[in-house]
Amino acid sequence: MATLKEQLGCWLNERWKTELVLKAPRLAESLGLSWLDLCNRSEQLLIDPVTGGRICQWQFSSQLTAARFFPEVGRRLLLHCLDIWPVNFRPINVANESFKPEISIIVGVRGKSRLPQFFACLASLEAQEAIDIEVIVIEQSWEKEFEKILPQNIRYFHQNIPTPDIPYNRSWAFNFGVKQARGKYVVLHDADMLAPKQFARSIADVLDKGIDAVRPPRLIFYLDQFTSKHIQDKHQLPDKLTISKIIANNRTPVATTKEAYLNIGGHDEAFWGWGGEDDEFMDRLRTLNIAEGGWLPIIHLWHPVAPKKASGDRNAQLCDTRLKMPVQQRIDELRARAWGETKP
Repeated sequence: MATLKEQLGCWLNERWKTELVLKAPRLAESLGLSWLDLCNRSEQLLIDPVTGGRICQWQFSSQLTAARFFPEVGRRLLLHCLDIWPVNFRPINVANESFKPEISIIVGVRGKSRLPQFFACLASLEAQEAIDIEVIVIEQSWEKEFEKILPQNIRYFHQNIPTPDIPYNRSWAFNFGVKQARGKYVVLHDADMLAPKQFARSIADVLDKGIDAVRPPRLIFYLDQFTSKHIQDKHQLPDKLTISKIIANNRTPVATTKEAYLNIGGHDEAFWGWGGEDDEFMDRLRTLNIAEGGWLPIIHLWHPVAPKKASGDRNAQLCDTRLKMPVQQRIDELRARAWGETKP
């Protein structure tokens, strides 16, 4: 619960802008403000001339203060964004497979603990409009659990781990998925996120400008448990949404050309368990022509925090060690390795 002093400070610095955008969008626009411009008082944004989005001028992800102190503001902001970027769902058993997709969307999974979130994610991806896509699911596990429960139009691959207790390797899953991709562009997506129906089309429009990579999310809206359950059960948004937090400057989802991904050596498969791989990958990705201005709202479905995330085990030491190496040295090293294989 925010103190009165904190609430007053938020009104003076953040909330008045938010209310202007939500209650008087035309006036806000005339003053050069939109939902894209909402950030915390200590943060600065730059307009990205390529994407039309906003580049976050700070290093790590951050929580939007106005929504943290006033949760109802977060709900209203999400509704505002959904008016501009609607999220739809399509029954995953009736989607048409595209044999010449423009974009390949890659999702890695292990275990069925988040199966409802995963199927809601798939339904939002299948609802993409005005573009041919393929969805590639990479199951990294001791036994195949997803092969028989996925619709036929989903491209499924299995990575067999040597022992049941080996940690998940997100880099390995993405690398393998990109190698299988038939699209010119690849999106590295999380299995607990919902994408607007123009998600893939808008990404392709930016990459078509000759850009190597983009960071599409401007804000990620984390739903609470009950709102998430409604979406997972019904594959539709409820009349009343409840937000637990709003995050800016998140590393994922990210999209690149397939060629660019391969040219920098993909993800570093030295990262086992959660964390670190995205920061190291982004450091190499920035050697290319990347547009970092986020322009899309993304919805995150609730689930229990992964044990290693909760304990703070983020591969920090390995990431620091890798980042101390010259970036071109890392690229050369990773390109020379055998990566993205069926087995580690």
